[in-house]
Amino acid sequence: MDRRRRLALAAGALVAVVAIVAAIVLVWPDGDSDAGESSSPGPSTTTTAEAAAAQPTAGAPGLGDPYYPDAGNGGYDVTHYDLALTWDPGAARMDGEATVRATAGQDLSSFVLDLAGMEVASVTVDGQPATFGLEGTRDLRITPAEPLASGDAFTTVVAYGGPPTTVTGDEFFDPGWFGADGEVYALFEPIGAATLFPCNDHPSDKATYTFRITAPEGLEAAANGLLAETIPGDGAQTWVFDAPDPMASYLVQVMIGDLEVVESTGPGGLPIRHVYDTDVVGEFDEVMDRTGEMIEAFSGWFGPFPFVAYGAAVVDDQLGLALETQTMSTFGANAAGSEPIVAHELAHQWFGDAVSPAMWQDIWLNEGFATYAQWLWSTSDDPDALDDLAARTAREDGLDLPPADPGPGLLFDASVYARGALTLHVLRRTVGDEAFFAILGTWVERYSGGSASTADFEALAEELSGADLTPLFDAWLRADGIPAYDEWVP
Repeated sequence: MDRRRRLALAAGALVAVVAIVAAIVLVWPDGDSDAGESSSPGPSTTTTAEAAAAQPTAGAPGLGDPYYPDAGNGGYDVTHYDLALTWDPGAARMDGEATVRATAGQDLSSFVLDLAGMEVASVTVDGQPATFGLEGTRDLRITPAEPLASGDAFTTVVAYGGPPTTVTGDEFFDPGWFGADGEVYALFEPIGAATLFPCNDHPSDKATYTFRITAPEGLEAAANGLLAETIPGDGAQTWVFDAPDPMASYLVQVMIGDLEVVESTGPGGLPIRHVYDTDVVGEFDEVMDRTGEMIEAFSGWFGPFPFVAYGAAVVDDQLGLALETQTMSTFGANAAGSEPIVAHELAHQWFGDAVSPAMWQDIWLNEGFATYAQWLWSTSDDPDALDDLAARTAREDGLDLPPADPGPGLLFDASVYARGALTLHVLRRTVGDEAFFAILGTWVERYSGGSASTADFEALAEELSGADLTPLFDAWLRADGIPAYDEWVP
């Protein structure tokens, strides 16, 4: 049913309801329904609020995240992004056409896509030209030719372009995409995806992706998912990548440069492909060659690997960081040789990627879990060593910040990682190994492909353990000051 017909039927239904109400109010208090010749209809019972509710309204510019209130947008749910990106290294410019398929969650007169630092040439909605304008620093307000009815699927196409740019992050780094020396890579966490493509830039709205990346001859391209085809052109080539599993916008990676792809096969035939800047090829083989072993170990602890492929993307920059970009974790050249870091980013594929945080204050569900997985890997030959590692970590300084609410700008505080991991270790020692690993496996199974909150995890832990865990979580996640470890793990 088209939207115009749907809205007409809705209007007709409203008229019928008002008519019924009007008939009811003509009944006299004594029960005589005959009003007589002098009677007149009573006042309409349709309130101003009811009339307003019947009209399409503007989608909210933000999803209500307490840390990043302008991130994401209300009124719709994205199902798929098809991103056609053309890189011009000489001009240091990316031109794009983003096709965004979504479903309206309300009757929409207009809606917003996040987009920062880009110029917009045109917008269509369902093939019809739409009115658009930039509001603030990252909101592209779009008004379709006709309102969108709740439940309708709709397709928005945005033609745009611009140079590499970032947005203000925390004291650690500013997220965005980088195009130095003609090469491109992205580091989007937490709200930097809007610098490269129009999106609902929040982990609570995940979608599938297709990437069509065009670059001049002599360059290679890589992105999340699997390479579907390459299309030769006049002095250029287009790479098409398919990412069929739901993905949060901050986990997108688009890499263009002088690259070499090293392919192998992991457990169960899982494709593993490492993408290296050619200047660093061969430098990290000793660590990267253990990826298959790590996947096998983590699959035993947390459940099957959740995606169609995995690997690393290593850039020739001393970033001092790594990021768990989905199916292809990103490493700076000074991080790729660290086995704990490689294990940490792999673990994020389960914790952070398959299950993403409902709000950014839930970041410990990413970082605490990946840190604990890193500990599991590093002590797998000597399980008793994990207790020693946890005890030493609990004595370190800088862990007084509550991991469940670190505050904006402190998503990557040491307490989020280490005290978050300690929370899991204390939980394990409290409920026992069987219940603990059942909790982690069920967490991924139940919420994979979506997002979940700290409250969701606490409820699941109590459900599967049968224990009242409120004191534990209050102490380890929410209290100012780290608890005394020996009081919880004798």
